[in-house]
Amino acid sequence: MTINLQTLKCAECGSSVLERTGLNQYVCAHCGSVAVVEDDVSERLDRVLEQVKDAAADRLTKEQSARSAQQIRIVGIAVGAFVVLGIATSIIGALVSKRAPSGRSAMPAVIDRTIPTDGLKLGDARQVLVGSGSSARPKLFVMARNETGKVLESPRVEATFYDGENRLSSRAESLPVALMLPGEAVPLLIDLPGDKNVTRQTLTATRLSEPHRSAKGTKLNFSRVLLVQQKDDLRLVGRVVNTRTDVTLAGVQVLATAYDESGAAIAFGRGYVQGSEIKPGERSAVEIRLDRFGSAPVASWDYRIDHYLNDPDSGRTAVIATDRMVRTVGVPVQFNPELRMSSEDLLAEDSERFDLAQLELLPLIPGLSTIRQRTYMTELVNRSKDMIAVTPAAVISRFDGNKLDGTTRLGGMAYLYPGERMPVQVDPNRADRITQTRVEWKPLRRAALPGPRAPLEVQVTGTEAQMGSVLLNFSQRFAYKAVEVKGQVKNPGTTIVRKARVWVSLRDKAGTLTGFKLVENLPAIGPGESVPFEVRIEQQGGDFASVSTVYQSTE
Repeated sequence: MTINLQTLKCAECGSSVLERTGLNQYVCAHCGSVAVVEDDVSERLDRVLEQVKDAAADRLTKEQSARSAQQIRIVGIAVGAFVVLGIATSIIGALVSKRAPSGRSAMPAVIDRTIPTDGLKLGDARQVLVGSGSSARPKLFVMARNETGKVLESPRVEATFYDGENRLSSRAESLPVALMLPGEAVPLLIDLPGDKNVTRQTLTATRLSEPHRSAKGTKLNFSRVLLVQQKDDLRLVGRVVNTRTDVTLAGVQVLATAYDESGAAIAFGRGYVQGSEIKPGERSAVEIRLDRFGSAPVASWDYRIDHYLNDPDSGRTAVIATDRMVRTVGVPVQFNPELRMSSEDLLAEDSERFDLAQLELLPLIPGLSTIRQRTYMTELVNRSKDMIAVTPAAVISRFDGNKLDGTTRLGGMAYLYPGERMPVQVDPNRADRITQTRVEWKPLRRAALPGPRAPLEVQVTGTEAQMGSVLLNFSQRFAYKAVEVKGQVKNPGTTIVRKARVWVSLRDKAGTLTGFKLVENLPAIGPGESVPFEVRIEQQGGDFASVSTVYQSTE
């Protein structure tokens, strides 16, 4: 072996681990090679190796010292952070306690979950059918009363069902309120286990607890509320207004209950407002469908509202309002079950109502269908000069003398502008004729001109009279007259019209309706663009002399 005196490494393997084994003799600890050097070289090599060892020891000592110093700095930073955090927490707690309004309880460090469950008293349970007919569902009805003396948050009840001594299943349900105040009674429905025979059940309240954060406050009432009944369907619609200027309402939910003459609950339901939050000055609506489990008529009803306050300083707080139940003695408002009414229709203010006297349903126009059966047409006309009827709809009852022949639902338009005529088909069911009609209107809203409808330009570009025939029961063939109408719909506006519909009506020389058809498969129309349409209309009355149109558009 030779030693590289420039790098002090073994020339054989490159290792720098050299050990002196004798006079002027060195061995490589890695490969075992031995080298013999001259005396002066040996002495110089020993000095260099000692210097290398000393330098390595110094470097190792410095690295260990640096690591120790870094660990000390980390520990010091952590201790300082904990100290600062503790001071900040104390300061924030003091500020919050000073800024919290009177009556608001601070969030407890530990929620009280040791409330005895026997304080939630459960009345006698009974099996009921919710709904009617084939859609009725078997459930278990029970009334729960809070006699714990404390406000409960979302209490739950567990039911275990048995068939004789055989245990079938168990099910737990939360009471339909966010907060249950002391002394309050709340109804509850629990699903029965399928089609199994249930002979008895046991009911127990699960663990009870107080709300995480709560404050005393005033009860929240509806600014407008209505209980509506359409045959067996019962629903409550209401409007909530946030009259406060300092906080946002959140988590607003409503429990509505209906009672018979004896005061027994026969229906209830829970619902939430449409928006998750109601900011100061804003309003929101709620619609609740009540599950009905009794055939007795409604004699009274009530509602109670749970709500929270969203405060930027203190967070979300449940409002505890005493005497929050609002009770009404009276029957629901009755409407024809075929009418479809939104919450906006039912809750509109008197100033927002359309005057029904300005709507006219023209006299029935007799005609013949393609198989020569009696049919009738009519038109709904808006006689107002400056008001738009919003989503006009009605149910037309047909009579042959004093005998009811059936009903026809009128609807389909979102807006009926002043002077416009909407064609309506009225066909007899079993009667040979219709001698009179009775119209039941839904509550209508109005809108001022120019209104929300996107303007369109409808142009008829051509008509062609045709003859057609239809074979009935492979034995009778009937001939009829028809008209093929071609046209186009242009969008003169600056926004895309996504859905357009056009009613195309045929009229005779006297202007009387003789046939019509709805064109509703039009594509979206871009600004400045036009789309064509083509429709074939069977004549039910006299020969046509002109064509009129009325359209509906949605951006």
